[in-house]
Amino acid sequence: MWQSGGRLRSRWVWLGIGCCFLLVGGGVIAFTKIDLEHYRSDPERLQKLAATELPAVNGTPIQSANWPQWRGPNHDGLSLETGLLKDWPSGGPRLIWKQPIGRGFSSMAVVNGRLYTMDAETIEEGSGRIAPGHYESVVCIDANTGQEIWRFRYANQYDERFGSGPRSTPAVDGEFVYAVGPTGIFHCVRATTGEKVWRHDLAEEFQARKMQYGVSFSPLIEGDLVYTTPGGPNGNAVAAFDKRTGRLAWKALDEVMGYSSPIAVTAAGVRQVLVFTNTALVSLAPEEGRLLWRYPWETDNGFNIATPLTFGDYVFLSSGYGKGCVLLEITSDADGSQRPHRVYEHNRMRNHFCSSIRQGDYVYGFDQMDLVCMNVRGGEIVWREKGLRSFRKGSVALADGRLFVLGESGTLALADATPSGYREKASLRVSENKCWTAPIVAEGKIYVRDESQIVCLNLKE
Repeated sequence: MWQSGGRLRSRWVWLGIGCCFLLVGGGVIAFTKIDLEHYRSDPERLQKLAATELPAVNGTPIQSANWPQWRGPNHDGLSLETGLLKDWPSGGPRLIWKQPIGRGFSSMAVVNGRLYTMDAETIEEGSGRIAPGHYESVVCIDANTGQEIWRFRYANQYDERFGSGPRSTPAVDGEFVYAVGPTGIFHCVRATTGEKVWRHDLAEEFQARKMQYGVSFSPLIEGDLVYTTPGGPNGNAVAAFDKRTGRLAWKALDEVMGYSSPIAVTAAGVRQVLVFTNTALVSLAPEEGRLLWRYPWETDNGFNIATPLTFGDYVFLSSGYGKGCVLLEITSDADGSQRPHRVYEHNRMRNHFCSSIRQGDYVYGFDQMDLVCMNVRGGEIVWREKGLRSFRKGSVALADGRLFVLGESGTLALADATPSGYREKASLRVSENKCWTAPIVAEGKIYVRDESQIVCLNLKE
C-alpha cells in the first residue's frame, strides 16, 4: 500500500515539474513575441542631421502636373500641385468618370491628359482579331473622360491567391511607354498608338528566380537607359537596356529580388541607382552597373516591398513583417568611394506595401495597419491613428498640404498633413472591393483603382 502511494506521489511531483517547465518555456516564447520597441542611433549623426537643411523634394524638383512613373516625377510620391480643395463638399469631390478595368494592382501614370496602366483579362469568345484566351495589357485611357484610347494585349496568365494580374506601374518617357508584367514580360510600346517597339522576357533571358507573389517592380528611366530587376543569379539580378532599341547595356549582381522598385538619386554628390533587394539596399553606378555600396536589410519573411524614400544625402528604408525602419546617411571618402551609415533604426514604422511620404521634417505612412506621423530627424512617432474605422492595409498620397488616405476596404479620407495630430476633414466610400493600389494626384484630379474599376475625382476648387 505504501509503495503504491509513493509511486502516485512521485507521478504528481514529476507532473508538477513538467508543468513548470511548460509554463516557463511558454513565458519565454511569449516574451520574445511581445511587440517591444527597439531603437538604436548614432548620436553624432543625429546631431549632424539636426543642423542639416533638408530639401523639399527628392533631388532637383520637377514641377509638373504630370505623373509619368511609379512614385511620380521626383520618385518620392509627392504631388507638387496646388490650388486643390481644402475640404470636400457633402458627398465628396465631384465624380468625373468611373470606368471598368481588368484584374491587377498596377497603379497609374498620367501624362498630358492620358492615363497609362496595366490589367489582365480573360476573353471567353473571340471577336475579330482577338482569339479566346488569357491576356495581359498595357492600357491607355483619356484621363479627362475615362474612354479607352488603345490597348496593347499579349497572351499571358498570372493567378495568385491574393490577387491576379499585373503589379507594376508603366513608366512614360516621351513617345514611349515601358511596362513589365507579373511573370517578367517587359515591353516598350508607343505612347500614341500602343504599337510594340521591343520586348524582353526577363524570366527566360536572365534565369530569374520565381517571385512568390509576382514580379512587382516598376521600370525606371534614367538618361538613355531603362532599368529592371529580373533577379537572376550569376550577375543577372539587375539589367539596364537602351530605352530606344531595347539592347542590353549592362547587367549586375547576384541578389534575390524583393518587390520594391529601383529609383535614381543623387547622394553625397554622386548620381546612383538604388535597388532594394530581399536582403539589402544596393547602390549602382547608372552607366555601367558598378557596385557603389551595399547596406544589409533582411526581414524574417524575406520581403522588402516599399520603395526607399530619399532626401539630400539621406535614404529612408522601411519594411513590414516586424522589421521596422532605418535612416541612412551616405558619405563620400577622399578616394571617391561611398559608404552608408546608420543614423537611427527602430521598429515603429513598418511599411508593408505602402511607401511612406515626407513633407518637411515629417514622414507619413503605415506602420503595419496604423497610420502614423514620424519625425524624420530623430525617428520619434509623433502621432498614431487607429481610429474606430481602421484603414488596415492602406495607402497614402500627399498634395497641397493634405493627406489622401485610401483604406483597403475602399474608404478615401482627406486629412491635414500636420504633426499636431490626425485631423480628418472628410471621407468618402469609393469602392466596395479590395483597394491595394496606391492612388495618385495629377492634373487636378485623384485617381483611385480597385480590382475592377478606376474612379476619377475632381480636386480643383
